[in-house]
Amino acid sequence: MGPLLYQWHVDPFILAAVISLVYLYYRGSPRPLARNPGCFWTAIGLILITTSSPLHFLAMHVYFSAHMITHIVLLLIAGPLLVMSIRPNPSAHMLKRMSTFLHKRSWLAWLTAIAIMWSWHIPSVFDASFAGMNGFTLMPLLHTGSMLLAGMIFSWPLIGPLPKTHIHPLSGIIYLATACISCSLLGLLITFAPLHSFGHYLSVGAPMKGMPLNPWGLSPGTDQQVAGLIMWVPCCFVYLSGCLYLLQRWFAQKETTMPHEQSSSLTLSTTEHE
Repeated sequence: MGPLLYQWHVDPFILAAVISLVYLYYRGSPRPLARNPGCFWTAIGLILITTSSPLHFLAMHVYFSAHMITHIVLLLIAGPLLVMSIRPNPSAHMLKRMSTFLHKRSWLAWLTAIAIMWSWHIPSVFDASFAGMNGFTLMPLLHTGSMLLAGMIFSWPLIGPLPKTHIHPLSGIIYLATACISCSLLGLLITFAPLHSFGHYLSVGAPMKGMPLNPWGLSPGTDQQVAGLIMWVPCCFVYLSGCLYLLQRWFAQKETTMPHEQSSSLTLSTTEHE
């Protein structure tokens, strides 16, 4: 386990993208963009962990399940955190147009995110994504960027920077519940897929001298089943937690609007009586 802790690798393209993102966040606008810098820097930290740390090493060379963890972190945590970090500026025309577009077409945001997630898990696409992984290619940037983009697009209609463009909480519950079903189906397909379907982890050798090929002793079949369960259980836990939050928000909205409606009705009744 010791040598694994030293397996840190920085992809130059991803590092350049992260530096550009930080620059745009703080310097790319005449006004500060910060809505919640804590969310922004947490997302940046998660991006670096999933692309540079020993977790990335395991995901690329050893375990399908580790690769699945990076997908979940980027899609369901880092992407939404980036959305939450954007300052709610209604005067920003591009921000307003994008929020309005995704509010009116939330089905498109849902479909785009789900399509990206499913596409990366098509066995042929999955194995092809590891081509040239030991060299300097744009594939890691494409993979990481697309998962982040999917997470941002998916979460925008729910927690975007302009609250007025959020979809109705009950629509949001359906939005999240159907995504949970989609993840469950994908997780089940991965869990029970033939062992040779995802061939990359069957063909990799010991990545470097002194490193154990299988530090946790998982068989390829068990590793694939764990990967499917990671796609199934943690994803649905996040989605269902979001459903509970939206349900609470809906009840809170009803409690704030009911006194106003009762007051309006009382005023109207008094006016008619007079």
